Amino acid sequence: MGKVLAAGVAMAALLSMSGCVVETVSAPPPGVAVGGPPPPPMVEVRPPTPVGAMVWVGGYWHWTGMQYTWIPGHWEQQRAGAVWRAPRYSLRDGVYFYEPGGWTIPAR
Repeated sequence: MGKVLAAGVAMAALLSMSGCVVETVSAPPPGVAVGGPPPPPMVEVRPPTPVGAMVWVGGYWHWTGMQYTWIPGHWEQQRAGAVWRAPRYSLRDGVYFYEPGGWTIPAR
């Protein structure tokens, strides 16, 4: 057992002297780079609220990987503790980015 422990200590000492460099890599910007901004939103009429705990999800342009496609507004069942976050479109350093919407749990 003493030889195994001594070997482990020696290995740790060698590794600590090896000059290993750990670089911090920042997270990529959120979203997906897209070909340009979305078209203007379509005008929709919200239908009456159905029964139950429902949330209106307004229509939005969704990036398919090749083009934008319109997702019509619709009612969705409320999810306990979650809120709907609409998609986001942004321009950063001359590049448009699309961040899909979805249900999120707010930070407390």
